[in-house]
Amino acid sequence: YPPPQPTALLEGYANLYGALPEQIVMTRGADEAIVVLSNLFCEPHKDSIIICPPTFGMYSRSASVMPAKLKEVPLIETNGTFKLDSAKITETAKDDDVKLVFICNPNNPTGTPFAHKDILDLCAAIQGRAIVILDETYAEFSKDGSLAPELPNVPNLIILRTLSKSYALAGARMGSLLCADEDFIQLVRSKSLDAYPLPTSSIQAAMKVMQPEIQKKAQENIQTLLAERDRLFTHFSASELVEHIYPSDANFLLIRMKSAKEFIEHCAAKGVILRDFTDKPMTQSCIRISPSLPEHNDLLIKLLMEFQQKIMAGSAA
Repeated sequence: YPPPQPTALLEGYANLYGALPEQIVMTRGADEAIVVLSNLFCEPHKDSIIICPPTFGMYSRSASVMPAKLKEVPLIETNGTFKLDSAKITETAKDDDVKLVFICNPNNPTGTPFAHKDILDLCAAIQGRAIVILDETYAEFSKDGSLAPELPNVPNLIILRTLSKSYALAGARMGSLLCADEDFIQLVRSKSLDAYPLPTSSIQAAMKVMQPEIQKKAQENIQTLLAERDRLFTHFSASELVEHIYPSDANFLLIRMKSAKEFIEHCAAKGVILRDFTDKPMTQSCIRISPSLPEHNDLLIKLLMEFQQKIMAGSAA
């Protein structure tokens, strides 16, 4: 059996994320960390978590499995983007049953970056009442990066990271949670995980990621994806079907467009899969696009032009 928390890999994560090995727990993706934290902090049928929709669905799913109560404080849509309703979160966190506040930064599915100062101010406002779980799944793509350096100064902040996105290791299920409280880290390692949570093959894949040549390649890939994201932004912005593209600090775009469902079906018929958010609150008529290789994005642009011509021809008829 592999060691539950391999020392060499902990040191690699510490260097990667700017933390100490003693501040890290390795988990099967960030998803397992979400479940572990919900189980640790929430008493079933009694305690609550706060989420800020539209956001990552695993937070509410974990709450329903507990089961914990769910309190929603929706993002505020303003000036073509979204922001946290910090005042409402602070007010809601005064309820005695609230234990956790989940924030994804940059946010999934909107791509919205939330200012580090706003997050730190929120942590200070609810300290002693609730823990802020900051999901930094897309931090590698963000201009602002991670809040990990602030962990020693913020006792009620826990950060989630993963190798799934920027290192293309989603199938290996390698995530982690970061917290400055080393006693809490020991509690999670010893009491909250399976005896052997990490498969040997996943450990080996993660160790390879830590190598300098792979780090260099990953950074090149990130820059390529961001450039392709911006290229798709330009092409979709020019389309008469597109009503709005939300500013993104992640490796995807949330786009509101006419005939969105039909466009999703048009692309699927050609083997191009887009995320459908058309029926969800606050993202009606929206699709989410994750840029791929340049040649794949070329195909998507071609499909957009074909679909627009089809719609325009139908309107003329």
